[in-house]
Amino acid sequence: MPQDAESRPAPQPRETTPARPQPACDPPTVCDRCGAEMFRMHAVWRCPACGYKTDCCGW
Repeated sequence: MPQDAESRPAPQPRETTPARPQPACDPPTVCDRCGAEMFRMHAVWRCPACGYKTDCCGW
């Protein structure tokens, strides 16, 4: 006959190691013209504020 749930001891919490800190992300790319944060679009960075975009080849 199986034991009743009441007769089992309650589970004890386990000790855990502290979480490892996540590596910091790269700093945001900012626009050379207006200083707004740019976003990646294909092979270039584009500014949503003023429309400036970088060249894909860096020329």
